[in-house]
Amino acid sequence: MSDSSPSRLDASSRVLEELSALGRRSRGSGALVAQACGLQGAQVQLLFALWRTEECRVASLATHQLVDPSVVSRQVTALEKLGLIARRTDPDDGRASLISLTEAGRDKLTEVRRMHLEAVIDSMQDWPVERISRLADDLADLGTASAAAYAKLSGAVPADTEPKDQG
Repeated sequence: MSDSSPSRLDASSRVLEELSALGRRSRGSGALVAQACGLQGAQVQLLFALWRTEECRVASLATHQLVDPSVVSRQVTALEKLGLIARRTDPDDGRASLISLTEAGRDKLTEVRRMHLEAVIDSMQDWPVERISRLADDLADLGTASAAAYAKLSGAVPADTEPKDQG
């Protein structure tokens, strides 16, 4: 049974508020970095999704991005024109295409990641390394625990969560 004391509720509410604020700032910062790299924020998200999956169909990317396939299709066309992704016929279904990152696409993601990393380093420049490491660990734990908690709300079991050894 979970502890729902007022102090836990207050602290949890503060975490929720700070995560919401961080999410808003992150989206804004992501848009600024994308623009500095000559892209739109959604295009950068699509490139990162492709980087994680290597090669896939537009429909699969749309599912992953939680958008209609027509939205991804337009982004794919624009990114293909920029030379950041490549398209080839799916050998298992000649009507479908597989898309993947090009070398230029990987280079663009390296540039985007470098800019984000510089900002993160700068924002924590006065923090000791131990505090930064603890934050990374805490965020990883929160990510795992929240995936499980939200999965319970929907009745699903998250694929990327496993019980951690507490001993």
